[in-house]
Amino acid sequence: MYNRIFRSISSALAIASGAILFGLLAGGATAEERCDDPRVAAAIEEGELIVVASVFETPETQNAHRNGFLEYWCLPDDFKVSYDIRNTSGTIARIEAEVSQGVPISGDVTTMPAITWLTDAVERGLIMAYESPEYQHMKLPERIGLNNRPYWTSDMYMMFPMWNGDELPDLQISSWHDLLKPELKGKMSLMDGSSLQSVALVFHYLKQRLPEDYWEKLAAQDVLISSTSMHGVEMMMSGERPLSILGVSADANVLSDQGAKHIRTAIPEEGVMLQEQSSAIFADAPHPNAAQLWIDFLRSHSGQVIFEKYEGRVPGREGVPSSFALTPNADDIGDAAFAPDYREIATNTDLVRNAQEEFAAIFLN
Repeated sequence: MYNRIFRSISSALAIASGAILFGLLAGGATAEERCDDPRVAAAIEEGELIVVASVFETPETQNAHRNGFLEYWCLPDDFKVSYDIRNTSGTIARIEAEVSQGVPISGDVTTMPAITWLTDAVERGLIMAYESPEYQHMKLPERIGLNNRPYWTSDMYMMFPMWNGDELPDLQISSWHDLLKPELKGKMSLMDGSSLQSVALVFHYLKQRLPEDYWEKLAAQDVLISSTSMHGVEMMMSGERPLSILGVSADANVLSDQGAKHIRTAIPEEGVMLQEQSSAIFADAPHPNAAQLWIDFLRSHSGQVIFEKYEGRVPGREGVPSSFALTPNADDIGDAAFAPDYREIATNTDLVRNAQEEFAAIFLN
């Protein structure tokens, strides 16, 4: 226990001194200035960074961020970046198992869509308070309530109408009400909100922006419920169900990257909900200097460009344009963007379950 406390104090002192220097350099730091940051030498001594996450789905993303991270901070080629990638529930279970055993979490940083868990983790002292100088540029998630500085900031993903323009060449969508057009009956799919929490949250919070009977009217359009976003994409591409009501921004970007020029998307005027992909440092990170440099890099312009391109996320940082025609620039979403009320979710433990049951009653029964 005493060793753990001493390590935490020593790490905090090292991080604080580095943060002060880097704070002075932030905003206009040159590559040479970054390389002179004292945390770089300390990170090289640590020799490794361990990322415990549920969102770096592809090896391409992992390689791009690792290589970008080493170049950004002038770290040697043999600096080790290790990934422990699981789904979100598996990631949380892995962390909680270590916490329950009273041992330090065997990881430095995490990135996952789990604000309610992260909020609780902050209260339990599991997350390091670190105010990265890059956080000041994370404007969109700050505005809609997806940041919790100094503990984390968020990238995002969104779900919006996405359709096959070859099958529906004249379709124009400016409102969620456009999905009620008679010509769309029998042509739409929707992911299963009775089992997928992210869909249940979109369903619940869009209800507050749409008429009370909207979802019943939508269900009357003979909507086919799909088990996954991939199933919806397959039906959209084949023309079996050419419109995906809640297409995922990452899927849209993959299709665009593959040359699918006939796919269309829309941002309805009533709004689109952005959901979080938060990144934070564990309080007892075994490599605290490397962890801090990693967070600074993820939130830098360079790191955000990689995250947007390889994972199709909506970047939280201002001034990072979309690299795909199918997804809007985050700076241009404006008042259409909103987020779930995570304080409500945390205090109302029945909210998600009730939303899932209501979705099932409307679309599955």
